Amino acid sequence: MSRTLPVLPAGLRRFGRFGVVGLASNAGLYAGFLGLVWLGVVPLAASALCYVLGVIFSYLLNRRWTFASRSSHGRDLPRFLASYGVGLGVTLASMSVLVPLLGPAAAQLLTIAITAVSIYLFLHILRFGRA
Repeated sequence: MSRTLPVLPAGLRRFGRFGVVGLASNAGLYAGFLGLVWLGVVPLAASALCYVLGVIFSYLLNRRWTFASRSSHGRDLPRFLASYGVGLGVTLASMSVLVPLLGPAAAQLLTIAITAVSIYLFLHILRFGRA
């Protein structure tokens, strides 16, 4: 008897892909963050720099693979940047609160998770990648 796996709803697949892109890019960015802090860069500045690099990678990968957008960059990019602008505010607020409590390394890990959920929600609300 052949069993097939159930097909996941589109929204759940999309969130899974968003998670894969986020995990892959954030693993590299986290290593970069730790390296910058080790070199003496202030944690908040290191976090902001890694955030900017993450936005570039994330836009390219999420637009193409996660959301399979057929919309123009002119339509998608402002929505993406708005979502990531909100995410930047969440990142900076989270780091400001969490670094004194947890230290830079743990604060950055928790901030990544908080920010990722915030960004995905705003991408969904703004209908990124959908005509």
